[in-house]
Amino acid sequence: MKSESYLVPVSIVVAGVIIAVAIFTISQKSGPVSLTPSSSPEQANLSPGADQFKKVTEKIDVSQDPVLGTPEAKLLMIEFSDFQCPFCQRHALNAFPEIKKQYIDTGKVKLVFKNLPLPADSPPYHKNAQLAAEAGECAFEQNKFWEYKDKLFQDQQKLGKDDLKLSAKELGLDSQKFDDCLDSRKYEREVKEDLAEAQKLGIGGTPSFVIGDILVDGAYPFSTFEKIIEEKLKQ
Repeated sequence: MKSESYLVPVSIVVAGVIIAVAIFTISQKSGPVSLTPSSSPEQANLSPGADQFKKVTEKIDVSQDPVLGTPEAKLLMIEFSDFQCPFCQRHALNAFPEIKKQYIDTGKVKLVFKNLPLPADSPPYHKNAQLAAEAGECAFEQNKFWEYKDKLFQDQQKLGKDDLKLSAKELGLDSQKFDDCLDSRKYEREVKEDLAEAQKLGIGGTPSFVIGDILVDGAYPFSTFEKIIEEKLKQ
C-alpha cells in the first residue's frame, strides 16, 4: 500500500467500457484512495459511465457471502478486503464501527464482505492473506464470520495457520470442524472467485467498497463514508 500523500489515477474497465474517475486527495486518507464518480465527498455527480458501472455492480452475486444488516436495508455496501492489509485493519478498527452503529444497526445499510487477498509472491507479499480469507469462510460456515473478522483485524500479526485455528477456538467455534475445513482448503476456490470478481470490476487494491454506483478505493475516515451514504439514501 502507498503512503498517505500518494495520488492514484484509476479507471474502471467494465464489459469493455472504461469509466473515467476523478482523482483527489483528502488529508485524512490512508493508502491509495479514489472516489467514483464524484470529485469530492461533497459532490455526488455521476460520471458518464456510472450507469454502466451500476448495471454491472447490480449483477454481483452476494448470495454466498457474509451479510451484516437487515435484508430490507435500502442501500447495499460491498467491501473487498484483505485480512493482512494494514489499511483494511485501520478501516475495520476506525470507520467500520461507526458505519455499523449509524447505518447497519439502524437498518439503513446492509454490508457484504468479499475477499480480495493481495499476492503472496509479489509486493505487498501478503503470504497469509489467502489462508486467512479461507479461514473467514470456515467461520462463516459456523455463522461466526463477523466475530472472526473482528478478531483477526484486532490482532493482525496472528494470521498463521495455528493462530487462525486458535482464534476460532477462542470464539467458541467447533474446533474439529473448523480445523478440518481449513486444512482441506475447502474454500480456496471460493476465495479466488471473489478475487476474479473484483478484477472484473477493475478493483485491485484494498480496502475497496462499492456503495450503490460509487466505488471508494482506500481507507477513508467515517466522515467520508457518511457523506456518500447519506447522499445515496436520499436517492
